[in-house]
Amino acid sequence: MKKLLLLPIMTTILVLVTGCSNTSSKNSNTELTEKKYAEVVKNLKKELSSINDVSWDFKKSNSITNADISKGVMIEVFPKSEKDNSSLMDDYTNKDIGPNAKELQSKIKLLQKKVAKVARTLPNDNIEISLGFKSDQKSKGVIPIAESIKSMDAIPIH
Repeated sequence: MKKLLLLPIMTTILVLVTGCSNTSSKNSNTELTEKKYAEVVKNLKKELSSINDVSWDFKKSNSITNADISKGVMIEVFPKSEKDNSSLMDDYTNKDIGPNAKELQSKIKLLQKKVAKVARTLPNDNIEISLGFKSDQKSKGVIPIAESIKSMDAIPIH
């Protein structure tokens, strides 16, 4: 009789424990702790400071879904000053034309490699780093020139 009573109780406990463990791992998979976020920003600042003297802004957005992440975290990186923003936008739009196209392509590729390097240190694939410039149209937000998650580059590096 005792065995018959213990079996349903043990099954219920097992189901509850399994359900709780799945929920906690799902939540931690999409979260970016403040400590890890600060570390990522520090690494980005370090990597980007070696390229030029542009000051960068960093914006963290939660629950973002796009082609690369599902309800994940997006870290957007863009120039602080309007002058630097315009310069980056001009570099990106003129990278395929003009006398200094090779130089501009190299500059863009270097930015993409720096973002990819830092993205490889992210805790999981549901966090994305996107570096770009602010669009003239406010509704478009930041236009990315480099996007990476832990395992791949969303914008291929050529």
